[in-house]
Amino acid sequence: VFAQVQDVTAQRSVESELRRSEENFRRLVTAVEEYAIFLLDADGIVISWNSGAQRIKRYTASEIVGRHFRVFYPPEEQEAGHPERNLELALRDGSHAEDGWRVRKDGSRFWASVLITAVYDEAGQHVGYAKVTRDQSQQREHEEERRVFLDQRTHLLAVTAHELRTPIAVIDGSAYALRTTWEAMTVEQRDELLRGVRSSVDRLRRLAADLSTAAE
Repeated sequence: VFAQVQDVTAQRSVESELRRSEENFRRLVTAVEEYAIFLLDADGIVISWNSGAQRIKRYTASEIVGRHFRVFYPPEEQEAGHPERNLELALRDGSHAEDGWRVRKDGSRFWASVLITAVYDEAGQHVGYAKVTRDQSQQREHEEERRVFLDQRTHLLAVTAHELRTPIAVIDGSAYALRTTWEAMTVEQRDELLRGVRSSVDRLRRLAADLSTAAE
């Protein structure tokens, strides 16, 4: 009879710690609500679902697990094969990121920031994808509001520049005429030029007031 005894206490401790770490990570992913974090198999079928995915996309796990992830894309992108193309890019490059419109369970759209990462097993065999999605709708709205504001300001500056040209030209022309031909002018001609200068000054004053009001 031959018996061999090996102390595997350290190995069991490492395995136990690894299981605890994996369980803690799983719980963390499940609890995160700011991000939709879920797994797809190699064909794009949803195989896991966290609370963030349910909050953002409105599907419960029982409603979406087992379905293809193309349902999250707008119909026109589904028809164009965009979801499948994203998986191809993630598999080719290791990961693929993009921003675009996505569709909730009720059909409403939201602007999403998406990252798809290819997943491999210990043997290096491709087994699926990890997908992380964040709802960026509010950020997009703020960016759109900022763009509209900048467009309006650009338009205001263009209009202001145009409005300034006429009174400036009148004042400049009148000043030149008064300086060079003062002696040859009649009183009526001088008065007419001075009235034009005064009118142009009033116009500039109103324009300055309007700009001050717009800046408040």
